[in-house]
Amino acid sequence: MAKYTAAILALAALSNLAAGQQCTGNASMCPNNQDGVSSTYLQCDSWSHKYVSQNCPTGQVCYANPNKPGTAMCGLPGSGGDPDLGKCTGNTAKCAAEGQTGAYYQCNRWSGQYEHANCPSGLKCHNNANHTGVFCQ
Repeated sequence: MAKYTAAILALAALSNLAAGQQCTGNASMCPNNQDGVSSTYLQCDSWSHKYVSQNCPTGQVCYANPNKPGTAMCGLPGSGGDPDLGKCTGNTAKCAAEGQTGAYYQCNRWSGQYEHANCPSGLKCHNNANHTGVFCQ
């Protein structure tokens, strides 16, 4: 129990490092600038011009907002997309290795980044004719 308490206190101390730092406007950020980890975010208090800790809705975690740099947003864990796969819009998708595996990348409209997905077991991914989507066969 002591180990868990120490770990929780250490995490709280880390998230409080940015809390109290100077800020301007409507700036917000995830604690330690880490996406998908914390159930809190840091919001600039326009009166004191310092970051204060705020809670995400139950079950959600903090992500940097890719559509508005300098701000954070809350979302479901694992919903941020993979920045290494590039930016995307709408409902686009692309195969990881067309015709070889069932793995593909689906655009997460919320984050504007692709996230990993898979065809049902035994099916392979194929790009559609205009390369904006996929089908499994």
